[in-house]
Amino acid sequence: MTDVEDAVRRDGSDETAVLRTMQLGQHALFVALLAIGAVRTGDAVAVVGAVMLGGWYAGGVSTVRRQTDTWRARVWLAGLVLGWLLLVLWSAEFAWVAFAIFFICLHVLPVVPAVATVVLMTVAVVATQLAQGDGSVVARVLGPCIGAAVAVGMGLLYERLVTQDTRRRALVRALVRARDELISAQNALVAAQREAGAEAERARLARDIHDTLAQGFSSIVLLSRAGLTGAEDATDVLRRIERTASDNLDEARRVVHALAPLDLDGGVPLTGALARLIERITDPGAPDTRLTVDGDPRPTPTAYDVALLRLAQGALSNARQHARASRVQVTLTYAEDAVRLDVVDDGVGFDPAVGAASEERSGFGLRAMRERLTQLGGAVEVETARGQGTAVVATLPLQTPPTESSLPPGQEET
Repeated sequence: MTDVEDAVRRDGSDETAVLRTMQLGQHALFVALLAIGAVRTGDAVAVVGAVMLGGWYAGGVSTVRRQTDTWRARVWLAGLVLGWLLLVLWSAEFAWVAFAIFFICLHVLPVVPAVATVVLMTVAVVATQLAQGDGSVVARVLGPCIGAAVAVGMGLLYERLVTQDTRRRALVRALVRARDELISAQNALVAAQREAGAEAERARLARDIHDTLAQGFSSIVLLSRAGLTGAEDATDVLRRIERTASDNLDEARRVVHALAPLDLDGGVPLTGALARLIERITDPGAPDTRLTVDGDPRPTPTAYDVALLRLAQGALSNARQHARASRVQVTLTYAEDAVRLDVVDDGVGFDPAVGAASEERSGFGLRAMRERLTQLGGAVEVETARGQGTAVVATLPLQTPPTESSLPPGQEET
């Protein structure tokens, strides 16, 4: 049994006990009145008739309990009333059995037909009492009428309790179904969240690997090609390959442990990390890259620093490998309400009208840039055209510090 069922059942336990008591009382009343009538009549015919009526009553009790307001229950009630009338015609001592049948009428029939049946049976009881001619006429009329009224009142109360109990049980079933559906929905939500988390982690790792390891390997390939062609001193080329490989090994370890990029290690600010990044661009034929800082540098969230550094890495990698640029200008701007990074090259550019397909051909990096900045509430814009270079602009919002005029009264800066 569930907690919901326990709570509702505890709340309805008193009413259920009342219903059972009233049912047992109804059965006991019918048997007692029938037995009294048979004993007071005292002949064999009355006893046999009482036994047959009691058997009919017992045989139909289970039918009424399971199939209330059906034709079987009404046929059983009609047979019960007819048997009672036959016994009353044989002996007036069975007239009082009618009061037990009143409750059955109110249980099996709708209210109006049930009350009409009770009235007709009451008339029959009054008629038998008047036919006996014993006692006061008023008592012989009022007694059955008052008894019928009390029976009707108790029967209606019983039916109300039955209705409430039925509704309560239906409520329990509905609540149990709702609870099961809620548990199923929660399980589905947990599974979806787990899958979304795994997908987000896969996307993060893909972005980090692209922005670090893939670019490092590209630099190593370019250096290796320069060494093989003899364009540069082999020792110098090997030294730069060793340094690039060492840096990428450290980046790989940090990607695995979800730590900050190597350039930001040791609390280096974003401006210093960008300067480090540009200093390491020593590939043969690499574009002339310059860094400019506008505004007053101020601390920004680590997530911002990581995102902007990764964007710079991706944009510079695209400028070296795809744009064939000769110059790249990197500008970091600290505005009052935002920090912005511009990476502008003079390369071959590409056609933005091609849309998503063009973005795919421009490399995974551009898509990764958009996803990373969007997660932080920022945006990335790419301005380009064939033969006119490419400008990548990333913006992240910053909280504006309160000015003196915006402070509450009594809290002005001193």
